Amino acid sequence: MKFRKFTIENYKSFQFPTDILFPDSENGKSIFLIGGMNGAGKTAIMEGINFCLYGGKVEEIFRSINRKSLALGNASVSFELEIEMDDASPLIVRRSWSAGVIDKPKVKDFEERLVVVRDGKRVSVQNKQMWQDFIRATIPPGITQFFFFDGEKIQEIAADDHSEVRLKSSLEAALGIEYINKLSSDLLYLKQEERKGFVEISDEDLEFKESELKLQRSKITRLNKERDEVRDDLESFKTQNEEAKKRFQANFNVEPESRDAIRQIEKRRVQVANRLGQVENEIRILCEKDLPYSLLGGLFSGIRKQIECERESAQGEAIKENAADLAKRIVRVVEEPEPIYIERLSAEKMAELEKRISSLLREGDSRSSIKKILNISDRDAAKILQQMDELECSDIFLLQPLLEEKKELGVEVKKIESSLQSGVSSDSEKDIFEQLQSEIEGCTTQIGRKTEQLRILEEDILSYEKKIREIEIEIEKLYEKHNVSKVKADFISECDAIAGLLNQFVIRMRKNKVHLLQEKTFEMYKLLSTKSGLIKDITIDDKSFEIRILDRNGQEIKKSGLSAGEKEVFALALLWGLAQTSELKLPIIIDTPLSRLDSTHRDNIIRNYFPNAGEQVIILSTDTEIDNNYYRTLQSHLSGAASLVFNQKQEITTIKNGYFWEV
Repeated sequence: MKFRKFTIENYKSFQFPTDILFPDSENGKSIFLIGGMNGAGKTAIMEGINFCLYGGKVEEIFRSINRKSLALGNASVSFELEIEMDDASPLIVRRSWSAGVIDKPKVKDFEERLVVVRDGKRVSVQNKQMWQDFIRATIPPGITQFFFFDGEKIQEIAADDHSEVRLKSSLEAALGIEYINKLSSDLLYLKQEERKGFVEISDEDLEFKESELKLQRSKITRLNKERDEVRDDLESFKTQNEEAKKRFQANFNVEPESRDAIRQIEKRRVQVANRLGQVENEIRILCEKDLPYSLLGGLFSGIRKQIECERESAQGEAIKENAADLAKRIVRVVEEPEPIYIERLSAEKMAELEKRISSLLREGDSRSSIKKILNISDRDAAKILQQMDELECSDIFLLQPLLEEKKELGVEVKKIESSLQSGVSSDSEKDIFEQLQSEIEGCTTQIGRKTEQLRILEEDILSYEKKIREIEIEIEKLYEKHNVSKVKADFISECDAIAGLLNQFVIRMRKNKVHLLQEKTFEMYKLLSTKSGLIKDITIDDKSFEIRILDRNGQEIKKSGLSAGEKEVFALALLWGLAQTSELKLPIIIDTPLSRLDSTHRDNIIRNYFPNAGEQVIILSTDTEIDNNYYRTLQSHLSGAASLVFNQKQEITTIKNGYFWEV
């Protein structure tokens, strides 16, 4: 497997999309050198490759967005890694995070997106988890620590005087023992699940269920027989009903009606007849009470007029009789309580005014002098007017609608009586009519009863059939449990055997791989260490993972007794040994590995480690680590070089072809 191109965008100082190409050398191996000063973005490249492959914490990535882009509202980060697989097929992994187009984006707005392109075909986003698992299986994250590391990782391992725990977990990750352990856990789970369902079934349990099944089947047999009988009865009543209807049609030439229908018609006839009697009674009451007076309704207006005229004439006569008194009262009103005129009238003029008013009142209104025909008192006149008002508002005016309703009811009664007597003229025909009606009605009743009885029976049959199926399933399960008890026991035994074999396999593999690890580690250590002549061997215990360094006399050299440079060289040799033991062909990415080493150890790493580290080696270095001399030493092994150029003013990193002095 080799990396062909890595693209980083909007992460830390890489504001714009930046492509880093990793070409091959002529011999197929490649060492690609990337130079950069501190803060130029070397660590960002290492982090970006890890984020692209495995994702990362949203908070950490959000904090690393390029500040200038974030200020402009571009809250997004993206990485893309093009990989050439061992079978030469291309694989592209593109992972990005974005908050979308929103103001003042926050961490919670960040959403991750993974796109995988394999063999030129983009994988559906819905398969994100599947392809994430594929990436993790192809490049296990627990192993990449042996392939992707920096100077700090080397120093961390070098400073660990008790590295047994770290070494054990690292070796198990390199060997894939975690997957074997997961398989052992799954076997244990399966065994426990089998034991949960491991129940002994006796013959008595089976016999009881068989007898219960037999009882239910006998019940359903009886119900089926009863259902067949009810179906036969139902068909018989339907046939009788049809024959009775045909005879009725033949005898009376009309469609037969049930007795209930006839009862309804008769009921309607009685209702109509009763209403007809009520209407006739109301008409009779109206005629007896108000009709004689209402016949005089045309004279009411003349009588009212005459009463009003006679009332006015009586009032005029009263005024004439009291003219003198009224004149005196009117004259006094002119002066009392206050005079109407400024100039008071003299007694003579007052007397003259009184005389004139009295004469005027005695003359009266000539129109009020009419001939008195009625000559009745005011009380009697009021009673007559009230009586005429009551007659005009009485129910006598409902007489016409009642007469019309009476006519309609009479027609309906005749129509109903005619329908009841249709086709029946003699007593014998009436008997036949009643007989056929009774027969049809009886058949209809029986059809309804049998239909309901049949419905209930079918529901009971369905219920029993369901119960029988449930019992059959229970019996089948009982037989399975009864018959497979030995199978389950054998399965549990096989789980134990497989778990034992896996354990033996892990022990043997660990022993063999530990032996290979110590060989490879010692092989690289001899190439890198300045004290290689003093050291005879490096051993690793396959149980405790304790590392022992032995001198030429077989005496142990404590790791704590090594210099800082020797410790780092040993850590680098151990990382190389773990990578070789894993037998995975992954690219090696090393970030600033020489910062704390002396010149002798640096020479050994440049000459012996980098050319043999792997099929593809990517080195991230400063100009003081791999300087001009070391560059010339490596040049024959290089497939290419690039430099990270950081613009202090714009705070942007760009990449250029060639190492520092070649740019």
